[in-house]
Amino acid sequence: MAGTIRENIFLDIVSTLEDISKDNGYNNDIESVQRWRQKGNSLAKVPCIVVNAGPEDKKPEPNPLTTCELSIFIDVWIRDDSDATDSVLNSLFGDIETALTEDITRGGYAVETQILSAIPFESIEGQSYAGLIIELKIIYRHEQTDPETSG
Repeated sequence: MAGTIRENIFLDIVSTLEDISKDNGYNNDIESVQRWRQKGNSLAKVPCIVVNAGPEDKKPEPNPLTTCELSIFIDVWIRDDSDATDSVLNSLFGDIETALTEDITRGGYAVETQILSAIPFESIEGQSYAGLIIELKIIYRHEQTDPETSG
């Protein structure tokens, strides 16, 4: 993959989440995995995952490396008619957690992947969507003068 280490981490996360299906041994089928789009994302096919960037902290280490702590938010969207929406969300979260922890190095681009939290969307009775916001912390390194070269 070409591009920055950061972009390659995003590509790995999307690819990892796209593999979640019953055919691959998970409990659910993810219908759509998308990167965040300023103009909006399509939620026509659910469960849908939207992957978007959060804040990133950078710490210059002794030359030549910079250590980065990148937050990534995974929004999981569902439409559910069952009596226990939280049960559906728990199952999806379990699949996502399993998938993301199979390779915490994100294909060799990261030092570590940590799942920090899973927060349900604010609940309003009768709303058409429900979901979770999952926060990841990705720790990675790159050369101080070249964000495309890992350290």
